Amino acid sequence: MNYYQRGAALILSLLLLLVLTLLAISSMQNTVLQERMVSAEREGMISLEIAESAIRDAEIFIDALTSLAGFNGTNGLYPIGEAGPDPIDPDTWSGTGVVEGDVVTGVGVTPRYFIVHEGEARQAEDIMIGDGYGAPPPQDAQAFRIVAWSPGVSGESQRVIESFYIRQGF
Repeated sequence: MNYYQRGAALILSLLLLLVLTLLAISSMQNTVLQERMVSAEREGMISLEIAESAIRDAEIFIDALTSLAGFNGTNGLYPIGEAGPDPIDPDTWSGTGVVEGDVVTGVGVTPRYFIVHEGEARQAEDIMIGDGYGAPPPQDAQAFRIVAWSPGVSGESQRVIESFYIRQGF
């Protein structure tokens, strides 16, 4: 009986086991990284959908207006000539210069938005229509810029989106 062969087989088995263990650890690290990326993507998409719901809340608010008197630079409503707060500055969304949207049921997140009255839509046509986007707005239409913000469910992400809205008949 050759004892050297038995020792070599044990060492070879241990080396093979070490290589397989390193491959398994590497695979697990890749899986964890992919899981984090998927979670971040999901968080961002939920945040975007909540910000879009704030845009819709602002459009409903504009449709319910009977006059433009409330656009005086307070409570998230800014008059012609004012740009409104900086949407990239985080302090903008915690201050009083924005409107809180409806709390999104199921996730408990409150989006925020502000509205800037851009004036008569025909004067703001380059902003509102652009090249090839459609016919000019009607004569009595008013243009509005809506900027909405939403945090993610976990607070790890946030989305800021901007929309332009035209309403006829004031």
